[in-house]
Amino acid sequence: MELASVRIFVGDLPAAVKFYTDVVGLQQIVDEPDVAIFGDGGPVVVLEAPGRPGHDDGLVGRFTGVAFATDDADALHSKLTGAGVRTHGKPERQYWGGTFLHADDPSGNTITFLQRPAQNS
Repeated sequence: MELASVRIFVGDLPAAVKFYTDVVGLQQIVDEPDVAIFGDGGPVVVLEAPGRPGHDDGLVGRFTGVAFATDDADALHSKLTGAGVRTHGKPERQYWGGTFLHADDPSGNTITFLQRPAQNS
């Protein structure tokens, strides 16, 4: 088995599409009124606006557990903070050698950027 997709619920789909396109660098492949899908041949990222008021309880504005790869977490941190994106502090090197950088999308969902161990100095 392999990962096919991840779904992130957002409160403001147009703002989320702009963030995941311009900041994260994903390529949008589907644009519908309540859903946007990003992909480039691997697993897809689905952004979904909850359909009914109250349907988003507990789904929007949370830690997603989704990580995007980056070659340079420190440079990305500077870029994100310069663009006004809320980060959860500076990148943190993990005991296993990778580096995590956590940031919030426009809906308050926390996503992670991962610099893999081989790319750390």
